[in-house]
Amino acid sequence: MANLTVLYTKPEADAEAFLAEYKSDHLPIAAKFPKMTSHTTTVFSGTPRGTEAPYYVMFVGTWASQEDMQAAMGDPSIMEASKHAMGMTQKYGNKAEMLIGDEA
Repeated sequence: MANLTVLYTKPEADAEAFLAEYKSDHLPIAAKFPKMTSHTTTVFSGTPRGTEAPYYVMFVGTWASQEDMQAAMGDPSIMEASKHAMGMTQKYGNKAEMLIGDEA
């Protein structure tokens, strides 16, 4: 299984509005990624030591293979999601990190 993980830092401005826009506008775009078999979103509340988490939101999309995921990377829905995410991070003052990998 191949994964695309996107980690968002906590917004400088209005984290609740970021999360609301992420759920209402961004996730429906991500749901259109070709051949994605599942996706999850996690909202972090902190660390086990009681400190603030280094990330606020994590998206993980899963594909059956690296080949399926790489083929999806050229799809317009990925470009639309990337553009939307960039706009959200500019609007709310946070950052996004994208990682790809395989389940171990």
